[in-house]
Amino acid sequence: MFDFLAPLVTANWFTAILFLLIGIGFLWSGSELAVRKLTPIAKFFGVREIVITILGISVMSSLPEFTVSFFANLQGNSDISIGNIIGSNFVTLTFVTALCALIKPMEVHTDIRNRESSWMILSTVLIFILARDGELGRLDGIILVAMYIPYIISVIKSARQSSHEDTELKQNKGKDKKIALHIMFAVFGVLGVIAGANITLLAGQDIGARIGISPLAMGVLIFAFGTSLPELSVALSATFKHKAEVSIGEIYASNIFTAMFVLGLCAIAMPMPVSTSILNFDIPFLILAGTVIQIFVTTGNKLQRIEAVFILAMYIYFTIGHFLKVPFFS
Repeated sequence: MFDFLAPLVTANWFTAILFLLIGIGFLWSGSELAVRKLTPIAKFFGVREIVITILGISVMSSLPEFTVSFFANLQGNSDISIGNIIGSNFVTLTFVTALCALIKPMEVHTDIRNRESSWMILSTVLIFILARDGELGRLDGIILVAMYIPYIISVIKSARQSSHEDTELKQNKGKDKKIALHIMFAVFGVLGVIAGANITLLAGQDIGARIGISPLAMGVLIFAFGTSLPELSVALSATFKHKAEVSIGEIYASNIFTAMFVLGLCAIAMPMPVSTSILNFDIPFLILAGTVIQIFVTTGNKLQRIEAVFILAMYIYFTIGHFLKVPFFS
């Protein structure tokens, strides 16, 4: 979509790095704008806060992962596409969660622990099973997208059970006179995300080629961290506001959406070969990280700082494993 920028982006080291930063800036600012405007829009239509947090914010903050992975796959770079999705989920699950818990231990609500955590692990296991033949085909993509529907239904049903007790939403419904402006800014935010994803992809590929990093490593590490910035921003903001349920809920829900819906749509658009490295290392390690965190939050309903240190160590180990031979990655 932004191929006309390719000669300028790839001209030299300086322009490649400059446009990489510009692209990530668009990703971050565009997602942040869209997410901020999502709340008043949802309140205008009388949507419950749990739906805003788990479905709305998580979907909007996952737009960078979607756009980068989708366009990369259409260009035939399936390693970047899948690597970005798996890597981004690992970054949000380990680095973002650990950082938030280090700032303030996170109390995990029972619903989030039982529903979001379980669905997150299930989504990764499902990807692992479907990809065992070395490819995620269109049928696999349809299965992933279809499996996202029961999750949405479970969240909505949970929200409706307590909606009758929430009088504040009923009072605010339809009263915001600036709703058209909120929607307009949300659209601008989405457009910024799409532009940033394409610019980041162009610059990142060029930098990777210059320093000899494989497309898979670029997807798992560079793109994954860049596209996880919206989730990091949302989670940190919620942490500083003492809303741990928003932080962990957004992280889990974002991973579920990315693993099922985003990866599913990418596979439907174009079948995706899955490398041995992703099958043997990245996906199993993501399943392991999700299971470890589930154990932590189950034993006490809280993620402590000492546990966050261990989770952060898993992220560092995972990163090093893409450059050096270490146990589990060898």
